[in-house]
Amino acid sequence: MHLLITNDDGYRAPGLRALAESARALGVDATVVAPSAPMSGAGQSRRSGVAADWAWAEPVAGIPTIQVNSTPAACVVFALTSGLVAPVDLCLSGVNAGENLGATLNVSGTYGAVREAAARGVPGIAFSREFGGPWAEPEGWDWTWVPDATSRILATLLAARTGWFTANVNLSGTDRGADPAYTRISRALYYTDTYDLARGIIRSSIGYRLEDLAPDDDITAFAEHKRTSITLVRRD
Repeated sequence: MHLLITNDDGYRAPGLRALAESARALGVDATVVAPSAPMSGAGQSRRSGVAADWAWAEPVAGIPTIQVNSTPAACVVFALTSGLVAPVDLCLSGVNAGENLGATLNVSGTYGAVREAAARGVPGIAFSREFGGPWAEPEGWDWTWVPDATSRILATLLAARTGWFTANVNLSGTDRGADPAYTRISRALYYTDTYDLARGIIRSSIGYRLEDLAPDDDITAFAEHKRTSITLVRRD
């Protein structure tokens, strides 16, 4: 098995290192192809006909690494079509610094990468973790528990390859993957997004409404019950 590892926080992100360490713990071959810089909120976007520079980078957790100056989905296209990466059996994306849940999940570049891989016939798993501090300072969060939690979920999903083609995983720092809940994507908004006219940016904050949730929602499991959420998607 050969794994493609990518993310939307950039190839230097601590979450990418945690995911690479998890892959190494499984003893499988892998290649990292990740954005040169943070690309949060890029979804499945990639632009055809626009130059995207790439270069070999310092290996991440001992895994050969390529940085691409584009989105996570573009990194997947690069890995699957450039001829520089061995044939890919599974795409892993993350571990994102902050959870990706609910009705606006498709905005996530972390999830967008596995959607791009799935569109090209490659299964994938998107990993995100709960916020562990200031949004702009993930290097200062506690990442020590994340590789083990990721390895635990990854081993579980690889042992049950039937019944899913893509998966969205949100790691809770409370159960740390030991007591995951299998969920569906909530129809509710997890983040409240507003346009800040003065600063010219979209501002996001956690702001779901309890009355919009269902018992099997990813938001319910993760935010209300403090459990790791695993949402499995079958291939049509």
